[in-house]
Amino acid sequence: MEIENPLESCTLLYVEDDREIRRRVTPFLASRVNTLWIAEDGRKGLELFEKRKPDIVVTDLNMPKMDGIKMSKAIRVFDKDTPIILTASYGDDYPLFAAIKAQINAFLPKPVKINDLLKTVEATARDAFAKHAQFRTQSALAQHYLAIEDSALLIYLDKRGRIERINEGMLQLLGYSHELLVGEPFENILYRDHNFNKYDKLFAAFEKRESWHGEVNILTQLDREYIFKATLIPIYDTMMPSYRFMMLLDDITEVVNYRKLLKNELDKTQDTLYEKIHFLEQYQNAINEGTAICRFLEDGTILKTDKRFEKIFGFRGDELVRRSFYQLCPNLEKDLRLEVAEAIKNRSLLRKRIKCKDMNGRVYVSDSVFIPIYRINGEIEEIISIHNDITDIINLNEEIKNTQKELLYILGDVVENRSQETGHHVKRVAEYSRILGKLAGLSEADTELLEIVAPMHDVGKIAIPDKILLKPGKLGPDEEKIIKEHTVIGGELFGNSERSFMKAARIVALEHHERYDGKGYPYGKKGSEIHIFGRIVAIADVFDALSVERSYKKAWPVEDIVEFMKRESGKMFDPNLIDLFIENLDLFLEVRRREIRISQ
Repeated sequence: MEIENPLESCTLLYVEDDREIRRRVTPFLASRVNTLWIAEDGRKGLELFEKRKPDIVVTDLNMPKMDGIKMSKAIRVFDKDTPIILTASYGDDYPLFAAIKAQINAFLPKPVKINDLLKTVEATARDAFAKHAQFRTQSALAQHYLAIEDSALLIYLDKRGRIERINEGMLQLLGYSHELLVGEPFENILYRDHNFNKYDKLFAAFEKRESWHGEVNILTQLDREYIFKATLIPIYDTMMPSYRFMMLLDDITEVVNYRKLLKNELDKTQDTLYEKIHFLEQYQNAINEGTAICRFLEDGTILKTDKRFEKIFGFRGDELVRRSFYQLCPNLEKDLRLEVAEAIKNRSLLRKRIKCKDMNGRVYVSDSVFIPIYRINGEIEEIISIHNDITDIINLNEEIKNTQKELLYILGDVVENRSQETGHHVKRVAEYSRILGKLAGLSEADTELLEIVAPMHDVGKIAIPDKILLKPGKLGPDEEKIIKEHTVIGGELFGNSERSFMKAARIVALEHHERYDGKGYPYGKKGSEIHIFGRIVAIADVFDALSVERSYKKAWPVEDIVEFMKRESGKMFDPNLIDLFIENLDLFLEVRRREIRISQ
């Protein structure tokens, strides 16, 4: 489509040493171009060109320091394409071949008439846009194709639904050789244990040359079933003429299987868990949602979005265009800009989980791929971002984690209340553990997991007899032996489950009384043999026990606690963790002050 006024989107560098001419010409140029830069001589003009990279240059010939021809030659050393318009008086003595050698695109005699200048600049802009449009389009199309080939799973089919080609990613997933599948009907690789009626609309799409979107179940060469979200797109060749199809696939096998597992787990729970319907609906919605696409410039300005992207963010397409993509992700804006810039610099893809906000402030979570697209000259043209909406899955997992966390807190409260300790103890231990885990360099996921399971450190006390657990005086040797068994009992309560939070809860229950010097229980582990979770909870548990008043003891002064923990560094406690704890003591004291206020 022809641009009505290409000057409106152009940037222009105007180089003129005559102040009066600049004063007269500048307002006319500034009102018609997107951005205008002005230089007073050729040297400053060259500096501005290197810094700003304008679309068009208008320069005078005779100027101090560096004339227009010399400046143009210097520009042409590293830029062969930017149009340059030269203004000069007929009397200027400068060889014609020098202007030709400098690859001047147009010449205007001085004194320059404003209308002639504007017409020449506009014609130059049209020529430049037309010249580069074809190269940009061809380059972008080629890169779009390669980007999709590289980042997606694709099957190409002829008009009758027979396989013409399968891209490398899909071949690796299915395990077939390319030769084995070429020419075969697509239906031959579908998993036949499923009702084929669900594919009626797919087969009809081949006949009607229409698009189709749905799920397909495909069998690999090793007889493994994969489940894909699939989009069938007709591709027309205007030269032949003929058509074929491209099928874009997204592997959702793990998500679907997890949904089935979740359903089975929920079916085993109480019927009063009304959330089960809500959970399953969220999973189904997450699977049914398609991939969203956005194209934007290096500075983030959105060029184009597809309907799914617009639906996710709640905007119409024209409301998104010219907005900054990065502003949709306010908490990530700075980091995401830097990471995209790094991908552009390295000519690589960026895969990242992002959080954005729609027009109503709703948070949207996406597994995204950012693909830089380059011009023929190697400069960045645009970025294509492909987004797979996993918001509902993340929210569902968050609900499950919060439920698990709440249940563990409740169980921890039961244990602590039974042993005549305040239920706030387990929450403080969890918070202390989270802070110390973060200071120790644990990942965000491990820090969160530790916070969830830390309340379970004394869960084994639930099986200790009251006469021992509640005894006000000193325990005898046999009684001490029995109460120490709470660590092993706690570990056994969580069994040998492979679930991450169960394994972690087992660790803190078993190891929070192990000592760094190897003199702890139940196994006498020492140093790094003790899991980092056990070493952290040991410090959190002792600090809270000493710093809070109980019915059988007074709270220790902070100075005495710090002195005790220093003495036990390398004995009871990991010395590196103790150093971190003491260096950041204010963080832990603030938690103590806050939680004690709440408990009162």
